Amino acid sequence: MRYGWGLIFLPLYFLTADAAGLKWRGAPAPGSPKAQQATPGFGMLVLESIRHDMPTGGGYSATPKDVARVAEQGVVWSDEFRGLVISPHKAAPTFCSAACYLVLLRALQRWEAQARRRFPPAVWKTLDITGNQPDGTGTWGRANANGPGLAKLVHDLGAGINFHDVRLAQPGDFLKIFWSQEIGVNERGHLVVYLGLERKNGSVHLRYWSANKPGGYGVKSAPISRMYHLIFTRITAPQNFSRAPRLPEKDEWLQNMQAHPFSFDEVRRACNIR
Repeated sequence: MRYGWGLIFLPLYFLTADAAGLKWRGAPAPGSPKAQQATPGFGMLVLESIRHDMPTGGGYSATPKDVARVAEQGVVWSDEFRGLVISPHKAAPTFCSAACYLVLLRALQRWEAQARRRFPPAVWKTLDITGNQPDGTGTWGRANANGPGLAKLVHDLGAGINFHDVRLAQPGDFLKIFWSQEIGVNERGHLVVYLGLERKNGSVHLRYWSANKPGGYGVKSAPISRMYHLIFTRITAPQNFSRAPRLPEKDEWLQNMQAHPFSFDEVRRACNIR
């Protein structure tokens, strides 16, 4: 389906980029009491992680060298802390799925502090990015895969819900945008954090944060009429990331995304998209 005017019935959230990462206009700042009401639960932690932990700029690039940089410098296992040290500025230039995965990891660390409970070290080691995780292999390889990689990972963990209706979206949801009908081998997609909708130049734009071309980390918007499929992922049970070590080593369905086209109906069934 292609998204157009007929779907816009929800309140609009307006955001602009600034040096700190996010500047809210007409909406409460992340972390404020009003923001907790507007963006409950894990989504608020995602927005706080963007605002406080993520740099601005750095450039966009998705070569094997950039993947290696994310693995070697952006996310590092620490024996001292028995967890991951996440350094987004060291990962730049980077790409959309890596940026969103770093935000996810930081939000999970914030959730640990908020919930006063810690994942076992084995969980964080499973969530680590290593240099030998092709699409569909390991946790990072799933999140980085073509198609609904992150949505499939969250569904398999029982950590959240997936849906496609923008009327149900909240700031802080993860979102896979498809710029054409193609899913899989020939897709043109973008993994982002949803921020809201705005009217711009007479049309409805969807506003998002990610590593974007050409500048890198930051906020961007695009006409919703240009978007074909939208897959929103809302994490509602972050504690279930503790199941990550029990996932099979490989997700063959996601691996096949690199070589074959898929229909949205196939994706809907595999990811339980509502």
